Amino acid sequence: MAGRVLTQEEEKILRDTGIVFTVQPGHFIYMRGDSADKVYYILKGRVRIFQNLPSGREMTLDVAEAGRIFGESAFMGNGVRPASVQAVNRVTLISFRIGDILPYFRMRGELALHFLQLCSNAMDHLTARMEEQCLLDRYGKVASYILDKTEPDSVEKGAAGGVLPYTHEDLSISLGLNRSTVTMVLKEFEEEGWLERGYRYLRVLNRRGLKEVVERQKGG
Repeated sequence: MAGRVLTQEEEKILRDTGIVFTVQPGHFIYMRGDSADKVYYILKGRVRIFQNLPSGREMTLDVAEAGRIFGESAFMGNGVRPASVQAVNRVTLISFRIGDILPYFRMRGELALHFLQLCSNAMDHLTARMEEQCLLDRYGKVASYILDKTEPDSVEKGAAGGVLPYTHEDLSISLGLNRSTVTMVLKEFEEEGWLERGYRYLRVLNRRGLKEVVERQKGG
């Protein structure tokens, strides 16, 4: 979804009631099993939400960017985190407790509605990512992710004009794939003429070619 759900005034309410802080790339915001006492709103950057499987492999559930929330398990009260969250790049967040924001929900019905929309968007993203985990191989996952992140000409994502400001390492972390695997897939996509690789960016040249990779796999 392009754009932010919360208005500038609503973001200011979060700033005033919560804590603004920055997390460096690769650092954890919380781990699976931690106490779920806060919700987080992303002002800048992106985070990876993932789980560790019994096999030892990490499975990326979603990558959340500016304008989204995560840590919704805190809404339940006395819960624990069902997944871990790690900063992909430098991330600026607002953390807040439900008890602190609840009075504003009562006074501002639109704010409560916007939070429901944020939660709904998070569930939609999670559903899409789980479908990809089940149906797509490494080629499909990379193609689908690039298509998703370059679909809207979003200044927030820095993806205007089909340019994705990611390194191979960024994609590797975001997708939970080995860096060498990502590099191999991107090289093959470039040879097909579907994208261009540059220093710290990718440019989509042929969306149709990437879409066919995804559609072919989803179609069985």
